[in-house]
Amino acid sequence: MSQTEIIFIRHAEAASSWENHSDPVLSDLGITQSKNLIHHNELQKLNNYNFVSSPKLRAIQTSEYLTKKFNKELVIDNTFIEIPSDNIHLSKKRAWFKELIKTKKDDLPDNIKKWKDDILIKTKSFSQNTIIFTHFMVLNLLVSEFKSKDTLLCFYPDNTSILKIEIKNKEFKNFSTEEGKKTFINL
Repeated sequence: MSQTEIIFIRHAEAASSWENHSDPVLSDLGITQSKNLIHHNELQKLNNYNFVSSPKLRAIQTSEYLTKKFNKELVIDNTFIEIPSDNIHLSKKRAWFKELIKTKKDDLPDNIKKWKDDILIKTKSFSQNTIIFTHFMVLNLLVSEFKSKDTLLCFYPDNTSILKIEIKNKEFKNFSTEEGKKTFINL
């Protein structure tokens, strides 16, 4: 029986919101948050973990200090990118997102359903412990699935919040989130 732990980390604070910039870097606070991850109690024994990141700069930059601490190579994986919105003009993203988070999963646009399914399939496919640097809605879609919610948005993970998932025999066994860390997205 194989058991794998996947740790998802939401990126640190970005210098700009994604409605104003398609790929912002970290803010000064975000850099500090990223540095602080090397002292996080849950992230002290990552020697046997693979390191994966969304291709977005804020996720890659969030990984930098942990990657250096454990002398790891960072693998970029497009699967764990933020919710697809490339076809939405920056000026319309806020309204689009407000509608999307109210939409039932069965009624989501096909590209969002594919994004969701790809993340679930890829996450179950890992056979080695892995840490993944990713985004707010990736964490939400996972927790939404685990809690059998009708919509994607179901909690508010703060920057650098952690979601741990245990997978046994290619199926989700359990998960945990950090309690007490909460953020609000600008809607």
